[in-house]
Amino acid sequence: MAGRHGRDGKELLMRRFQNQPLGPQPRIVVLGAAKLGNYVVLQPLLRGLRHKYPGAHLTYVGSRRTLPLEELNPWLDAGLPIAEQGMEALPTLAAWRHDLAQDGHPGVDLVINADGHAPHTPAWVTALAPRFVVGAARLPAGPHPLQALALDPHWDCPSLVTRYTGWIGSNSIRELHCRVAWVSTDFERVELPSQPPPAGLPPVLVAVNGERSAKLWPLRHWLSLLGQLRRDLNLPATAIGLIGGPPPAQPRHPGDQLEQELLARTGLRDLRGQLSLPALVGALGRSRLCIAVDSGPMHLAAAAGCPTVALFGTDSEGIGASPRDLWAPRAGHVWVSCSDHRCSCCHEARFDNPVCLRDQHHCMDHLSPTSVWPLVQQAWQWRAAHS
Repeated sequence: MAGRHGRDGKELLMRRFQNQPLGPQPRIVVLGAAKLGNYVVLQPLLRGLRHKYPGAHLTYVGSRRTLPLEELNPWLDAGLPIAEQGMEALPTLAAWRHDLAQDGHPGVDLVINADGHAPHTPAWVTALAPRFVVGAARLPAGPHPLQALALDPHWDCPSLVTRYTGWIGSNSIRELHCRVAWVSTDFERVELPSQPPPAGLPPVLVAVNGERSAKLWPLRHWLSLLGQLRRDLNLPATAIGLIGGPPPAQPRHPGDQLEQELLARTGLRDLRGQLSLPALVGALGRSRLCIAVDSGPMHLAAAAGCPTVALFGTDSEGIGASPRDLWAPRAGHVWVSCSDHRCSCCHEARFDNPVCLRDQHHCMDHLSPTSVWPLVQQAWQWRAAHS
């Protein structure tokens, strides 16, 4: 069993968390990832921790990208924006723990490793040397079903709920992160801080890029759908804005090229990188519609309450380019697409493949604009009914 040392030099054991008492003012650290979507889906966990442990000091180990949202997060006390550094962050974590000891704090009570698939996070846990840990760490797995669930590599598997009957109600990633930490909350209520956006933004926002090109929707489908959107809803091109990260000086990724071509051929307003994340949340909260591939902006839109059409290249059983049932927002203002082609290549590769593994990208190609259009109509009408 892994150990740590107290101020008197005695070894203290790090144990698997099983809802043991943490005391009135515990120090809790949540290890996040460098991706925006990962941060968004952790909001129910962070809120639930604050409610369960009102006297806790809660630190989030996140990224520079999500720092503007973290700084406004009412449930966090501190943040360490080091997720991009991987193993190189170990000295920073060791120094942070040393500073705790110098200030008279006994150490970290609980670490929740919410990025257990990253190879560096078990070493991060060791550097923090907590009393208790949830998730991947350098110590044996625990016997409790929730401890096994925290280490289960198949959260996207349709049989997960059956295998953990009585412990989980769904395989939504928002619920799973809470369950393994013994936190009870409204798992699907995702809240983010927002700031007022600039005036005059377009009412429709689209996000076409993503880190995995296997999740991208073809240019011809975007052109077809946006053309119908403009014709049937009588919208000028400037009423549609493209959101996403700041564009690179030179396209490096298929998604960068897709954005560039879409802008050149449609006249959409280019809003990429022009809004802070809190202002983008504010803009999405006021928008009439967002259409997005499985990406960080899709999660922001859903959290902001924007009527959102989420483009997943998965079949009716959730098999395809993304782990739909695990990641897709579950809310009445979110409509999730369905492809009429089944491909299990990404599923079999554990979604570690950045690009499509086939010569033709059938799962996204077979997600036709014709099948997406009714979802767009429903989202458009939903906003009108709830304004």
